[in-house]
Amino acid sequence: MLSAFASVGSRPYSAVLALAALGGYLLVCLSLVSSDLAAAPGAATYLLLGCWAAGVCILLLVRDRPTRFDAGSLTFAKALWANLGLVFVAALLPMPVRLMVLFVPLFGVLYTALHLGRGYVYLVAGLTWFGNVVAIILLAAQAEVDYRVESLVSGVFTLLMIAMVYMAGEVTALRVAFSRRRDRLNDALLRLSDLAMRDELTGLYNRRYIMDVLGQQKALADRGHVSFTLCYCDLDHFKELNDRFGHVAGDRALKEFASIAKGVVRSMDYVARIGGEEFILVLVGADQQEALNVSTRLAQRTRRMRLGAAVKNYRLTVSTGIASYQVGERIEDVMQRADLALYRAKASGRDQIIIAA
Repeated sequence: MLSAFASVGSRPYSAVLALAALGGYLLVCLSLVSSDLAAAPGAATYLLLGCWAAGVCILLLVRDRPTRFDAGSLTFAKALWANLGLVFVAALLPMPVRLMVLFVPLFGVLYTALHLGRGYVYLVAGLTWFGNVVAIILLAAQAEVDYRVESLVSGVFTLLMIAMVYMAGEVTALRVAFSRRRDRLNDALLRLSDLAMRDELTGLYNRRYIMDVLGQQKALADRGHVSFTLCYCDLDHFKELNDRFGHVAGDRALKEFASIAKGVVRSMDYVARIGGEEFILVLVGADQQEALNVSTRLAQRTRRMRLGAAVKNYRLTVSTGIASYQVGERIEDVMQRADLALYRAKASGRDQIIIAA
């Protein structure tokens, strides 16, 4: 609540709006009384209407969350407070103006249905109806009233309120259905976005996404921010694994290696499958020594990787080329240097780690 009032200082027009609304309300009430269109209220009614006017100012000053179809903390208070004030004002007005004013709280119930659940709709409708009964009782205590007319008006108001509650229930059902469809659409969009950036087999980032990441990291490094180092990895003799044990075993090895690779990097780093048995690690803010440490852990865990009972005696290894980004060079250049280092690691007997010059 305090934070809500603190926001008033940044929105001075809210205070002006609140004062204008209160002034307009008082002016209308005085005009109705002075022109004999409204009964002069007693002390109790003055007190209730004064409290209602103060509440209107507070609700105008306090800022609610602006999101549409949102169960904001003040939505219920706004709808109920407006309706109570209207039914009390209506009790002071003659026919048929009174009936016209009593139509307005019905829209307060509809407003509630657009933002809140059925329970709040029932509560606003019930309290509004009860407020109308209290207003009639106060009026009867201060002046003579025609009870037959009051009974008729109350009956009409009750029927209209029941009809509006039914309509509001339909609106609430439509809003809930809309929200569910929106959530399902958002989930589908998230899945599509994830598919667009992920490798289907391993769940790692794919080549397209990692190239975008490298472009962003290059821009940061060229502006003097954090740089990065690449580890270009290739599983040794992977074709032999596929030929001897089948593609099922090969896929299992790729997924297991992907899990290992994700486990040796930090949360800020990136791991991607470039294609086939080639992978790339983007180590953000790491130098060549840190990249060497990561690559060493990756190589050690790869040697201990278990590929299942059918491939129990087959040991898989990985060769890695390391290259740190140099300010001003192209992404293709740093990737080529890492690739050349990988080629040297392969030529040196595989299961090697080579750092590019």
